[in-house]
Amino acid sequence: MNILDSFIENLYTGAPVQFKQLSVTPVFIREEREMPYIELDEALKGNLVEVTEVSEQGSVPTLRIVNRADRDVIILDGEQLVGAKQNRIVNTTVVIPARETVEIPVTCVEQRRWHYTSDSFSDSRSHSYGSLRTLKHSSVTRSLRNTGSYTSDQGAVWGDISAKMHRMEAASPTMSMDDMFASSLSGEEESQLSAEAAHQPQQVGYFAFVRGGFAGGDVFGSSELCRAKLNKMLRGHYLDSLDVGVNFPQLTVEQVIGQVRAAAPEQFAAVGKGAELRFEAGDVQGGWSVVDEFIPHLMVFPKLN
Repeated sequence: MNILDSFIENLYTGAPVQFKQLSVTPVFIREEREMPYIELDEALKGNLVEVTEVSEQGSVPTLRIVNRADRDVIILDGEQLVGAKQNRIVNTTVVIPARETVEIPVTCVEQRRWHYTSDSFSDSRSHSYGSLRTLKHSSVTRSLRNTGSYTSDQGAVWGDISAKMHRMEAASPTMSMDDMFASSLSGEEESQLSAEAAHQPQQVGYFAFVRGGFAGGDVFGSSELCRAKLNKMLRGHYLDSLDVGVNFPQLTVEQVIGQVRAAAPEQFAAVGKGAELRFEAGDVQGGWSVVDEFIPHLMVFPKLN
């Protein structure tokens, strides 16, 4: 049995939770090991890491991470970092080794700003919305195959954010994804979503469905990591549920899991520690990272036309 099959065999799903047009199927773990990493938000709050532009001039597709901690730090695919010269999202899940500095691949989600608002980046209440992560994932996979780099299609990402803002009548002077979240989701809706789809004991992930279509899923190697990130990620899927211009393929949880298990993955050198495996199979695509025989994060996306 390979490492992915062993990982999946240790999981089971629970009853779906419905919140308006968003349905969330929780994923639980039978036997759990302690998470060997510090997650990014915690590390930033404790001043254990610093995230900056790579130089005073900056470079849109790259940021620098300085890990001062004695433990590795995990940064998830789609994490939004705000500040410095413009807001970015992370192009893939990265494990930053303890006491090391690593440059990570990112994508801009604030098209009309290129000036400093702070010396370094901070965390955000918003993760990338699911359909944007899907688009980004596809372009990064193409880049890995063609050039070996984790580079996204920046123009396509800007175009997707612009189109979504237009459909949702969201305004932002800098075309900021963060502003779109702020203007589209009310405080009451966020509180209700947090309560309805709250993290449960032993929960390590979820599969999200919007209007019955599979919108994406994330499964972590630790319930601690899931608890820290679940609400952020579900806010992104809820934003998609408010956008009638986004449609997802009609798949069941069983079909998604079956297609993931049947996939023939391609392996790539990871940024930071470990290796990354990516797959395309049937109606889904995605990938997982492997660090020291441990899967910290499995991400699954639909294929969108």
